[in-house]
Amino acid sequence: MRLMRPVPLVIWSVPTVALGFFLQDHPFRASVWSLALAVIGSLLLQGLITHGLNDMFDWDSGTDRETTGIISGGSRVLVDGLVSRQQLWRVVWVALGLYLAVTFSLALLRGPWVWVWSGLGLWGAVTYSVPPLRFSYRPYLGEWIALMPAMVSGVMLGGIAANPTLSARLVWGSLIYGVFCVASVMQHHLSDMDADWAAHPPKRTTPAYWYHGLKRRPENLILLYELLAGILGVLASIWVWSGFIWTLVMLIGAVGITTSTSQPSTPARLTSRDLAIKLLSLANVVGLWGISRLR
Repeated sequence: MRLMRPVPLVIWSVPTVALGFFLQDHPFRASVWSLALAVIGSLLLQGLITHGLNDMFDWDSGTDRETTGIISGGSRVLVDGLVSRQQLWRVVWVALGLYLAVTFSLALLRGPWVWVWSGLGLWGAVTYSVPPLRFSYRPYLGEWIALMPAMVSGVMLGGIAANPTLSARLVWGSLIYGVFCVASVMQHHLSDMDADWAAHPPKRTTPAYWYHGLKRRPENLILLYELLAGILGVLASIWVWSGFIWTLVMLIGAVGITTSTSQPSTPARLTSRDLAIKLLSLANVVGLWGISRLR
């Protein structure tokens, strides 16, 4: 359970799939099994595969051993000696086998596009942490080549679970939510910047690169990502569905939280801001779900 990290799972896995499911047009009535499979796949992907790989390779580089973050810095099952690296590899492989079995089952119910989106999610999980690509260790690449596709794929799989015929609402919703999540994860990285920069090899997350490499305020980068999500939200509200105005309200709140963050800061202060952004992300999903039920 500790490896799965309940807080990130509550914030990301289930709500992400549920968002796609309830944004979709005319969901099939008999879709409970498809939704269950999509949720199980998401839990396996994030809770065991993504977190397991991230823990192993951040342990190797040393950043998880040195971070002062309170809810960041991995599950710390290796740091605290609860499992060995070999045991963690076994967990990842078993989870991968189960993930492929779930994908196969969902594809039988909802068609071959399930493989595409499930594969994209797996791509994000692997390339974020595993060498030689290891995109989380490279500025900008971690969020856009690994994280963004993974978040979009989760929303899309939730939508396919409801109806394989994709709607404009689902596509735009996945893009806005993906960028919103990118901004949120960049906020999450603020607690680990010193440990990330001192790792071997250095984990040059984009906030760490801005702070230590460019000597610039990483909060400004997060604000840029939030602005991009806001622009997409405005366009989607005008062109596709007025319900996306709710996301704009959440983004205004996120901007307020980010502007109240400063560096250097204490781990407790950064954690409070990180949790606030995470709660806004969850509120965004819940609010869009509620609005979609009214249509």
